[in-house]
Amino acid sequence: MTESASLEYGPIQPDEAQPLWTLIDQALHRAMQPGWAEHVGAENFRAIRQNGKLAGGMGIMNMGQWFGGRIVPTAGVTAVGVAPEFRGGGAASALLKNALEEMHENRTPISTLFPSTLTVYRRSGYERAGVSTVYQLPTQEIDVRSRDLDIVEADESHREDIFLTYNARAEITSGNLDRHSLMWDPILGFGGRRVFTYLITNDGETEGYIIFQQSRGADHIRVRDLCVLTQGAALRLLRFFADHRSTIDTVSWNGSPADPLVHLLGEQIAQPTRTRDWVLRIIDVQDALSARGYPRNYEGELHIAVADELLPWNDGNFVLKVADGKGQVYKGGRGDLKIGVRGLASLFSGHLTPSEIKTLGGLEGTESATGDASLMFASPRPWMADHF
Repeated sequence: MTESASLEYGPIQPDEAQPLWTLIDQALHRAMQPGWAEHVGAENFRAIRQNGKLAGGMGIMNMGQWFGGRIVPTAGVTAVGVAPEFRGGGAASALLKNALEEMHENRTPISTLFPSTLTVYRRSGYERAGVSTVYQLPTQEIDVRSRDLDIVEADESHREDIFLTYNARAEITSGNLDRHSLMWDPILGFGGRRVFTYLITNDGETEGYIIFQQSRGADHIRVRDLCVLTQGAALRLLRFFADHRSTIDTVSWNGSPADPLVHLLGEQIAQPTRTRDWVLRIIDVQDALSARGYPRNYEGELHIAVADELLPWNDGNFVLKVADGKGQVYKGGRGDLKIGVRGLASLFSGHLTPSEIKTLGGLEGTESATGDASLMFASPRPWMADHF
């Protein structure tokens, strides 16, 4: 537990859980999903107190995130709130700074969250690093006829098939979570209406799945999660949606910027209804750059000068050597590529190219160094289907 002036940071006591969650609900101007705070666990919440009184708090979930074909440990931050009467006094900044220091002590190299506002998180070194997009599709207009693959209802015995299918997709994307029970449980049935689960199979092999609920109005399917590994699986899922057209008007799901269901439709009838960026913070430059994966057919090194005003161990020069899809990082070097820690977050995830970061004023470097960075951090555009 650390202190700054009259602000004190640390774990919450058992009798503080409900008061803190009520405070967070008020601060966010909306209630958390029923049961979510309990699911995260009171032991995973941290509070900031002023003169012994709860001023705010947040939940920290130890997770993983796929970058470059490897899982990078990440601290997923959820339910961040500061009471209105304590705003403007540094409570939010102190909460985040102390949390980042705790994450560093736990050897967690990055942190990820969905911001309610960008300003406060950017002050703490977070930056936009990926997207979450909701698509909606009218069932009457689906122009896909394929039923070549089988679609079968699943039960609990098929959960391993679902997990393996998700992981196969996550490994070749950027930004997908390495889900554990904390994230899977709400998807598979976290109270509320009945959840339907189907596998898409080809000669007994799973090539996709869908987990969904029908809305209370009974004219909409809200997909909790879906995954397709092949063109055939995507086409079969679109046909599955179309087969609901007599009773269901629309279907919505969380998808990727290059979503296969959107691209395989004959016309542009699936529309994004909401796009939201998530942000990332590099907590430890050496550990983060060493943990992610890199293109296997590239070999080289990059001399980086990182500026981080908040976390002093990140501020300085580093050398990143890449070979066989892995990176090794050492302190020192020439600093050919100068980048702030926020720009490094967008580069790390693949959300922005070096040239785009340079245009935004977050990077300076030689043409050679910029080119090397473009090759090292080339990836699909990062996204995730989860919210937390």
